[in-house]
Amino acid sequence: MKQNLYTTGQLAEKAFVTIRTLRYYDKVGLLKPSHHSDGGHRLYTDEDLFRLEQILGLKFLGFSLTEIKRFLEKPKSLSESLAMQKEILKDKKERIEQAIDAIEEVENKLAEKQPDWEAILDLLRVIRLEKDEDWWEKYCDTSVQIARGPKGREWMEKTYTEEQRKRLQELHPGYSEEQAREDSLKWREVILLLKRLVTEGKDPAGPEAQELAKRWWDLVQAFTKGDEEIRQSLSEGMKDTPYPRPYTQEEEAFIHKALEIFKKGS
Repeated sequence: MKQNLYTTGQLAEKAFVTIRTLRYYDKVGLLKPSHHSDGGHRLYTDEDLFRLEQILGLKFLGFSLTEIKRFLEKPKSLSESLAMQKEILKDKKERIEQAIDAIEEVENKLAEKQPDWEAILDLLRVIRLEKDEDWWEKYCDTSVQIARGPKGREWMEKTYTEEQRKRLQELHPGYSEEQAREDSLKWREVILLLKRLVTEGKDPAGPEAQELAKRWWDLVQAFTKGDEEIRQSLSEGMKDTPYPRPYTQEEEAFIHKALEIFKKGS
């Protein structure tokens, strides 16, 4: 059976991408042409076209080129990553729905005879944070830099005993980048929800705050694995930490109160 060969331009036209994109994929080793013409021009096969479609599909799902390259080299890791990406997309859907609710609330406040502009501006700030992922990325990058530096190591040694530090390593063996990314997104969601509830003046004992407290507690438990001594050490360590806080003092007091009520009712 005769094998189809495509020039860079022909492949770009078939896959609805630019020639520049194909050249870049070649440069980074993501999609190498199977052949070259006598003149040195790239020639792609149907197998290359199929690989390109895989790349474009995974890119559409939100994966980085580095992640895609790894998936194509190790297909078994793809199913786990797809499950994780599905959860991320669900979270994004939830954020969009929350943003729509907030916009509707702003519209209602604007319709009042004497709008509370301070409350409106607070709501708009939360909406902006929900749409802008850069602030969380910057927070995470700063935290990672501190964790890898002398201040982070000093805080670990001051916060946990040597036995507890060994225990933490046992509790989280082979902690991957994918797991770290998933945990980071979960924390981002609960912190954004915290900001929204405080902005809207919700009661820490109310159902929404108690649902937040449950999610917050579940994340803490996922880290400590139910080890109460580690949790207490973490709680004390957070009182004097080199890490930036992604929430205000008012928001911190709110979640502490909500957690207190939640733990009494558990």
